[in-house]
Amino acid sequence: MNPTKKPARRAPSADLIVGTLNEPQRQAVEHTQGPLLILAGAGSGKTRALTHRIAHLIHQGIPPWQILAVTFTNKAAKEMKHRIENLLHITEGEDLAAWGSRSAKLPVMGTFHSICARILRKDIEKLGRDRSFVIYDQDDQEKLVKEILKKANIDEAELKPRATLGYIGRFKCEALGPAQAAEQATTPRMQRVIEAYKAYEHALRAANALDFDDLILEVVRLFHEMPEVLNRYQETWRFLNVDEYQDTNHAQYLFITLLAQKYRNLCVIGDPDQSIYAFRGADIRNILDFEKEYPQALRIKLEQNYRSTQLILSAADAVIAANPQRPEKTMWTERKEGPRVTVHEVADERKEAEEAVRLAERRKREGIPLNDQVILYRMNAQSRLFEEACMRLNLPYRIVGGVKFYARREVKDVLAYLHIILNPHDTLSLLRILNVPARKIGETTLGKIQTFAGARGLPLWEALLACREVEDIGEGTQERIRAFTALIENLRASAQKLTASELTEQLIGKTGLEQWLRDDTEEGEERWENVQELLSVTHKYDALAPQVSLQSFLEEVALVSEVDKLTDIRDDALTLMTLHLCKGLEFEAVSIAGCEEGIFPHANSSFDREQLEEERRLMYVGMTRAKTHLTLFFSRSRMLWGETRVNAPSRFLDDLPDAVTERRSDNILSAFAWASMKGEEHARESSGPIEPFRQRDSVHALEFNQDIDLGDDANQEEFAEGLRVQHPSFGDGTVTARRGGVVEVQFDSGQKKSFALSIAPLKPL
Repeated sequence: MNPTKKPARRAPSADLIVGTLNEPQRQAVEHTQGPLLILAGAGSGKTRALTHRIAHLIHQGIPPWQILAVTFTNKAAKEMKHRIENLLHITEGEDLAAWGSRSAKLPVMGTFHSICARILRKDIEKLGRDRSFVIYDQDDQEKLVKEILKKANIDEAELKPRATLGYIGRFKCEALGPAQAAEQATTPRMQRVIEAYKAYEHALRAANALDFDDLILEVVRLFHEMPEVLNRYQETWRFLNVDEYQDTNHAQYLFITLLAQKYRNLCVIGDPDQSIYAFRGADIRNILDFEKEYPQALRIKLEQNYRSTQLILSAADAVIAANPQRPEKTMWTERKEGPRVTVHEVADERKEAEEAVRLAERRKREGIPLNDQVILYRMNAQSRLFEEACMRLNLPYRIVGGVKFYARREVKDVLAYLHIILNPHDTLSLLRILNVPARKIGETTLGKIQTFAGARGLPLWEALLACREVEDIGEGTQERIRAFTALIENLRASAQKLTASELTEQLIGKTGLEQWLRDDTEEGEERWENVQELLSVTHKYDALAPQVSLQSFLEEVALVSEVDKLTDIRDDALTLMTLHLCKGLEFEAVSIAGCEEGIFPHANSSFDREQLEEERRLMYVGMTRAKTHLTLFFSRSRMLWGETRVNAPSRFLDDLPDAVTERRSDNILSAFAWASMKGEEHARESSGPIEPFRQRDSVHALEFNQDIDLGDDANQEEFAEGLRVQHPSFGDGTVTARRGGVVEVQFDSGQKKSFALSIAPLKPL
């Protein structure tokens, strides 16, 4: 045997490609000619269908170089490539020449940006530009816009760089250049944005630079202006496959539409119910209107779920069903049995965090690793309490896609101010906030002051106080330094008589942090929310004397930060993340926090129908991450952003079918009111698609923290708050609270009891 001879190449098996698929997946794979819309529900094997389809095309003799697969992440592209290699038995050491030099290659697979960059490197010179262009990242873009606004004498207080860049990004997502965008400039502010947009585009071209949006827009322009180039790529990529089509923006839609014009072999796959990125420019109309643009398109629905139990799917489908104009589909699974979806009412946000983390701890003891559990929330600012609860219980955790709360820049800035107020000789904190917000105290000036301090053995703070003695510092700069030191001295005086929360509020107001952070961008709004959430923490120390309050607060934060470092080294850890980041993931157990009006759905959606529909889709995405256990938390009151609010439970909870839901509460009035109400509702319902939920099931599902006395009959209408009543066993008392069919009575003997009015032997006096 020749040791250098390579083993014969195994031919890919048709059974391997299509034999393991369910019927709708098989139809999607075998439809190779003409437009195809695959509506792939959560957990329905979307990636499997797409990769098997591409492998089938190659197996049917389509040259791989004629196939293009567009994804939204490089990770997804790599996963698809790996799966196709396995399906076609392609190995790294194999002699691919057996297929010929071109057909041996895998299809082109990548993100919109990577594919468009590849096209431009080859053909951008046809637009009169140099193919050695550089690509500006977010930081480069911000610096450029900042310089443009400075040259235009536009004050940052009037128009911030990040906000300007946000507007420019939105215009580019819609494929609007400065001239087209100018038609929308109906206010002086927007007119300044357009002028900045024009200058920004000019500066990019002068630097031979493109930003990420330009990568797509310049290809669209290339295709429009150079039909021969478009034709070449249409001939090259005759079979197009686009993943997550519901997340495409208008510029991406134009790119794909132009490529598909000639052969119309366009397969798009996605789920309108999981379109949650409108804030990034995603346009759900691209997938909703696909069949209008391609009337001959075949529509295939992937409705079999391989992830969740039927109870979870029924609950999620009920929530999303309220959205209009969505293609109807109903998810189903062979996993018929499982625990009900738990709706858990708690007193406040601290109790919510404690219950959610204890639940994770309990499930770990039951055999579910922390790595297979997640707590989801609508806003980053909510993470802080879950982090603290994990630390108290010594439960390892990880924050996904974000910085841990106390490590966030804006949070550390406020803490640095408070440290300086307590101890102005804290040089590290002083250096951190000297230019926060920006005070135009430059590095050169700071270097002179530090040299002055070092020569005289002074702390930096005292050198700042003596800035007049420092050589070569102009009067204007001296005045700005004096304003800063006066601000700190003023706040130090306030610290003698204000609690930590009052002092922090004053600090935020006097420094102008709110105006500085809220720069009309999503990120700026989120940073401001985090500062408000830090303010919530300070209220825990309101009962202490002023200086003790501040010291205690800073001490706890310091200890939290130290514990934080320890938890990072654990492998098995509870995941904490926002709902926007969870798409594409799955967990055995999922808890969704803050299911209240104004939190989730977010307050911003209150008067915007499209935003509210997206909030509902976000809930659907969160719920369908769960394999077996799903818990939805809401609180009766919540301190968030420095103030306590009483919000109604989320409207999404009202949509949940009772047959798949278990209600829990730490408040007996809530529990029995809900049970009584549901019992009455279902007594009136004689039929329906879901089996009626018996009242005794509701009561059995509730957790109670108080004793309940159940007696005989009562006339419920009379029992209002304040009514004097008599009970045969407990004597006389007063109704102190009522919720639905349950009252709370304070007896003259000092006892306090709760009663279900339908059966309690209470008599009015």
